[in-house]
Amino acid sequence: MSSTAGKSTSSVVGASGLLSGKVCIVSGVGPGLGRQAARALAAHGADLVLAARKQATLDAVLAEVTQIGARAITVPTDITDPDACARLMAAATVEFGGIDVLVNNAFRFDAFQSFEQVDLAIWRKIMDTNLFGSLQMTRAALPFMRERGGGSVVMVASMVARQPQPVQGGYAISKGALLTATRVLAYELGPSGVRVNAVVPGWMAGPSVDMYIQMTSDGRGVPPQVVIDELNARVPLGHIPSDEDVAGSIVYLASDLSSAMTGQTVDTNGGEIFA
Repeated sequence: MSSTAGKSTSSVVGASGLLSGKVCIVSGVGPGLGRQAARALAAHGADLVLAARKQATLDAVLAEVTQIGARAITVPTDITDPDACARLMAAATVEFGGIDVLVNNAFRFDAFQSFEQVDLAIWRKIMDTNLFGSLQMTRAALPFMRERGGGSVVMVASMVARQPQPVQGGYAISKGALLTATRVLAYELGPSGVRVNAVVPGWMAGPSVDMYIQMTSDGRGVPPQVVIDELNARVPLGHIPSDEDVAGSIVYLASDLSSAMTGQTVDTNGGEIFA
């Protein structure tokens, strides 16, 4: 379904050494954007520290990025655990000597229930991962970035924070808070050379949207292609971007090409929303 919902306009093959010498941590490297971000960073020369909860997931992505040519390690990490975040940063420093880039991609799905139906304890768990997990990761990375004279933090937000969707309130609220946190941290951390920006994907062809397409198809009793066509029709470019396309924006914010940017949001939604 991914190949039908969106078409990629980028590739890791033959990429540059834009990030050579940079140590990049990527959380949530499971299937989807985390995997593609790791691949894109690797292709541009970064050393990688891969974080996710499941070792099997980490091993699969590790095999891909090392085949591309990156130096990389894996560290199983639950970002809601401050001690686990600290261990991750320590491992990165021991292996590679420092930290330059942190991509906060790990997230928790919504419960897909309305505000009146949902147990608010579930929304608290979403917030604990999507907002506070990213904040804990950033705080844990700060001392090591400062030792390098600065760094780049890339938050992965979502268009749903600006254009709420039915039964995705918990996720939308958490990502809206993450956008505010991006600006707050950019203001506070700028003097130490640490930049904080966010990518804001919309619908994104990949495993998560594939799941949504199938769920919607089953619920409405229509073929998946009907749902795909509806999603594509909303986008000026004529297709929703792929997770590989969005990974290109992460590379840009991680690199020195964006050295004058902090507190910014880079919308990668094919033009569906103009912020």
